[in-house]
Amino acid sequence: MSWDHIEQVQASSEERKRQANRAREDMEALLKCYSRCFATDDGQKVLQDLSKRFIMGNDTPFDAANIEYQAAYHNGETGVVKFVIDQLNRASKVV
Repeated sequence: MSWDHIEQVQASSEERKRQANRAREDMEALLKCYSRCFATDDGQKVLQDLSKRFIMGNDTPFDAANIEYQAAYHNGETGVVKFVIDQLNRASKVV
């Protein structure tokens, strides 16, 4: 092992740390965007409507033509709303 190799490993380690810091800063900035967007009265109303439509009232009927497909589709819709809610919960820890 040479000094050049050690210096290259150290430099790449420092670059990975810089990239990780940039990614963390970008994520924090995005979380703040979620927070600002849904902190307004209109944002709260939209989130309530999305939750009502796609979490609480998103049942697949037992007589559906393709119940597996519809259940998966509804699960995807629910997942998006839950993702937004999760981002807002994460944002409350950052903001």
